[in-house]
Formats: sequence, C-alpha cells, structure tokens
Amino acid sequence: MAPFDELQVLWQSQPVKTPPRFDATAAASAFRRYGRRQDIINTAKVILLLAAVVDGIFFGRHRPVVLFAISLMLTCGFLALLAEWRNQRAIAAFDFSAPSVAFVRAAIARLQAQRNPLHSREYAAVFAAVFVGYNAIVISSYGKSTVTERVIGHAMGAILPVLIYVAGRAVRERRWEVECRPLVDRLTALLETLEERAR
Repeated sequence: MAPFDELQVLWQSQPVKTPPRFDATAAASAFRRYGRRQDIINTAKVILLLAAVVDGIFFGRHRPVVLFAISLMLTCGFLALLAEWRNQRAIAAFDFSAPSVAFVRAAIARLQAQRNPLHSREYAAVFAAVFVGYNAIVISSYGKSTVTERVIGHAMGAILPVLIYVAGRAVRERRWEVECRPLVDRLTALLETLEERAR
C-alpha cells in the first residue's frame, strides 16, 4: 500500500472526538459560588470602610479640613466598592440556560475586565481623592510642620495613590487567577463547542 493510502486509512480509522456536553447547572453553580465569595470579600471591605469612617470622625472632629479630606477619600472608596460589587453580582447572575456564542464571548470579556478594575472611573476618583485628601491633611498641618516635613508630606501624597494602584493590581492579579481563571477556562471550552457546532 502506498504511504498516502496508509495515511488515509489511519486518518479515517481515528475515533471522532465529540466535544464534552456543557452542563448549564454546573456552570450556574460555579458562578453563584463566585458571587458568594465576592459578597464575603466586599462585606469585609464595607466593614473596614465603616471602621475608617468612625476613626476618621474621631480623628478629624475638631479639624474641618481633615474631616473633609477623610470624608472625600472614604466616599469615593464606597462608590468604587459599590460599582465593583454591582458588576460582580451581575457576573454571578449569568443565565446559562441557552448560551449563544455572543453571550459566552460577552461573559468572558466581563470576567477578563475583573482582572484590572482599577482603571475604571470609580477607581480613578478614589486615586484622585487620596491625592487631594492626603495633600489637604498635609496643608492643614502647615502651622506645626517644617518645610522639609511639608515637602515629604506632599511627596507622599503624590506617591501614595501610585503605591495603592501597584499593590492593588498585584493582589487583584492573584485573586483573578484563583477566582476567575477557572470560570474563563470553562467558558472558553463552551465557546469552542458552540463555534464548532455553528460550522
């Protein structure tokens, strides 16, 4: 038998791979677990922000500029947290009863966006609030500080938002790998199956 014929026979004798059947119930359950985990994490963040509010009121109660700065930072923090939480709840509520290619692609894009939500409008407001608030606190203490202390204070006010961003990105990247990567892998397999069927 010629080599071409041998290859053709070998090719035709290979078993046909059928893509694994997608389990909508298991996918919905995995996304609900993701939502519950985010609820726990975000509830802890809210508790920390509330503790910061109480501490900020106590610390700045006789200093209006400090009270304003702390209020600005915490208000922007709450708004960013609520926006992110709302987005995570929408992801957790995905309905997989009749997935389409467009739906799965959109779901993957939403999960990919969770890798770095720090570039959103709300987080930009948080970083601006930290910059303005910290510098306002430094300005309010001008009467008790030397020129060197003022310069160091303003430099910290400029560097602090950058440090928060870098640390936040690193933590978020690790969390994304643990929380979202398995969901993206599951959706990618589903997308491949749907695209195969559409051909």
